[in-house]
Formats: sequence, structure tokens, C-alpha cells
Amino acid sequence: MSTLEYTISLLETLPEEKIKEIQNYIQYIIFRDDEMMPFKPLSEDEIVEQLTEAVKKSDMGAITPADMVSQRMREKYAI
Repeated sequence: MSTLEYTISLLETLPEEKIKEIQNYIQYIIFRDDEMMPFKPLSEDEIVEQLTEAVKKSDMGAITPADMVSQRMREKYAI
């Protein structure tokens, strides 16, 4: 089952009240002030610049192994 299929099946089981809460939250995220946004939208040039910097760091060996990232995520978010 894909993530999309799982999400749809989950939404189909939710009561209408919970679906409204989700809709309200999505609208809040989309329409809130830019100052409150945790991440600002980036231009194509900014994205390319950040990706170039990430590749340079990776080439220099300044990386975190995926298993360590996963472990930190499990600890931080109890998953």
C-alpha cells in the first residue's frame, strides 16, 4: 500500500469532525503570515545554492549516516 493509498484509507475512517480539523489546519498552514512560516519559500537559485553547498559538504565527508538520523528521529519523536 502506498503512502497516498494509506492516507486516503485513513481519511475515509475519520469522523467528519476530525476531517474538518485537518482542513482547518491545512488552511492555517497555507494562509498564515510569511513571518510565522517556519520555512520561507526559496527561489530556484536559492535551492540550487543550498544543494551545491550540501554536495560540497558531502564530498568532504561532513555527513550523518542514515541509521544515526533514524535513531535520533526515533528518540526525539518516540517512533
